[in-house]
Amino acid sequence: MEYITGGGMRKETIPQSLACEGEIMLGAVLRDLLDTPIGVELVVMRDSRLASPLFVDRVHTVWVDEPNSFQSIWKAWICQCDAIWPIAPENNGILEQLCLDVENVGKWLLTSPSVAVRLAASKLATVKRLAKFGLPVVPSLALDGSMDLTGKAWVVKPDDGLGCEDIHIIRDQGETLELNPSQKWVVQPLLKGDALSLSVLLAAGKARLLTCNRQHIVEKGNGFRLHGVTVNALTDVDGRWQRLAEDIARAMPELWGYVGIDLMLTESGPIILEVNPRLTTSYAGLRLALGGNPAAWVINLLLTQELPSLSTSLPQAIEIDLGRHDVD
Repeated sequence: MEYITGGGMRKETIPQSLACEGEIMLGAVLRDLLDTPIGVELVVMRDSRLASPLFVDRVHTVWVDEPNSFQSIWKAWICQCDAIWPIAPENNGILEQLCLDVENVGKWLLTSPSVAVRLAASKLATVKRLAKFGLPVVPSLALDGSMDLTGKAWVVKPDDGLGCEDIHIIRDQGETLELNPSQKWVVQPLLKGDALSLSVLLAAGKARLLTCNRQHIVEKGNGFRLHGVTVNALTDVDGRWQRLAEDIARAMPELWGYVGIDLMLTESGPIILEVNPRLTTSYAGLRLALGGNPAAWVINLLLTQELPSLSTSLPQAIEIDLGRHDVD
């Protein structure tokens, strides 16, 4: 179930960027699940304002027509399924609650458990945990009105923020920010370097690197926008990215399944920004980039607790372009 396109925002207008990324991830995971060797019957929830999902002839679509019907439909259908793969934002506890719902009815969860989501959803908690294990992380503090923000550029973002949403760049302490006072905000230095991400599979403190990706992020106004991703942009000939994934897995053993790790490659080396305990847009390029079925790897991980041994005979870089689509 992809939350953004699956009726989770039925009460409001869906942000263009989130709708686009949601559609890309949903299409990719449906394609991969339909091609798994064990054979599956798929059910997908869908916001009635949107067109039918891909593979509609092979997927049962449950339409969310009313603004207040998402929760009741979701809870009814997870009871009828054997395994559930929620794809949702971490902010406001959304993904954590969906995972809790699945755990409470005793069904298989094809993503990180709720306890891992709770940890990774907080940028401050994640940085604190990783720093405890000696990993290179971006310096992060809870925003305080008395902070001296002179002398360098800063980034202010929600502690549980999603992607580039609600990020503010500050280059002048005199700048006025209109921030939601009920939300917890984080301040970090604006780093210079290449925006990268790692796509990994994790289980029980172990890791298998899938790809190292380049994120096409640009400054827009006083914030950022993600225009696309090059999946498998960087090779791992010296094993540095695999080792980093293993270090993160040991520091955060609660994580399970597909995880995305955002980082900056600076002059002094990689700096970890955040950990996403869910599918990311880069997932959509994995099949072509690696010549394998990542959904099948996740299901096999669930059944055997064994991380896959990946062939590197057909690696290639795959471009994912993020278009823009309004949803009224």
